[in-house]
Amino acid sequence: MIKSAEQTYFSTKTVAPTATVDFNGHWVNELTSFMDLTVSASGDVTGTYVSAVSDQGGPTPPFPLSGTVSGDLISFRVNWGEAITSWVGHGVVDAAGKSQILTLWYEVMAVPDELNPEQQWRTVKAGADSFWQ
Repeated sequence: MIKSAEQTYFSTKTVAPTATVDFNGHWVNELTSFMDLTVSASGDVTGTYVSAVSDQGGPTPPFPLSGTVSGDLISFRVNWGEAITSWVGHGVVDAAGKSQILTLWYEVMAVPDELNPEQQWRTVKAGADSFWQ
């Protein structure tokens, strides 16, 4: 049986984070894309994101990023114009004491004919990213 997010949340035991991650600062992922995050006292996230991969073969200009933080949990999104990517994940501290953000992402994009079955697979993509400071 498939559960909704609400059913999953309310039926799953949650625990307090074991380590505190400061999400503020400069973060780089495995592709050398990077983001600069600022977290307000209320948990709002703002910043910029530069993707190391683009159709033009090089890094993108900085794009605005926004999101939210709750404890060691983070969610943020970037509107690229013809696509939007959303990441959700959590901050962890590894055995060496280094902070990481482990995320899953979804990207939705406009395609010429969204009702054409040969084009529909391109409208939503998913993946995972790890970020380090």
